[in-house]
Amino acid sequence: MRRLFALVACVTAILVVAAPAWAHEEINPKTIPTGQPTFFILSAANEKKATLTKLVLTAPAGVPVGDTTKEPAGWTVAKTDTSITWTASSSAAVKPDAFEQWGFETDGADQPGSFTFKLALSYSDGTNDSVDVPVTVSAGTGPADSGSTGSTKSTSQGRATLALILAIVAVVGAAAAVLIGLSRGRRAAGVAPAGGDATQDW
Repeated sequence: MRRLFALVACVTAILVVAAPAWAHEEINPKTIPTGQPTFFILSAANEKKATLTKLVLTAPAGVPVGDTTKEPAGWTVAKTDTSITWTASSSAAVKPDAFEQWGFETDGADQPGSFTFKLALSYSDGTNDSVDVPVTVSAGTGPADSGSTGSTKSTSQGRATLALILAIVAVVGAAAAVLIGLSRGRRAAGVAPAGGDATQDW
């Protein structure tokens, strides 16, 4: 029984550690054509216990930041040629288990390829997170692709997949250990397998 409790505790700990990795941030559209100014929407979820108070977005070389931005009510914005900082008033900060969206634009990328935006998130308890959010620039012109085809998964999504795999492996291992323990307990107690009689000494 002690082993069962230990296994359950181990699985619970793995799931608790893995949970923050399921949070994610996205920039849409994920794929844009070369040479075309584009409006982006940044979505960020807050799965912490503290409120989300600030975001700093740093653009990659080759995807310059444009002039316009969009922010939720109660947020202020400061911008340079390479970064945007959004800061919330105390009443406008993103509460736990909620998400919000911010807007910005790029003047267009000259070269195709995969580019990574750096996003730093700050919380009211003094903690910070850093996330890489990729955007793909495709060759040619045409409307920006808001779908996920050809896009690269973000680092947080990769962490979420790994965390889920580890959690599944842990649960399967715990279940196998419980079954083995029950089987040994039955044999030790002299319980005959289903459909048969216990062995007798003549």
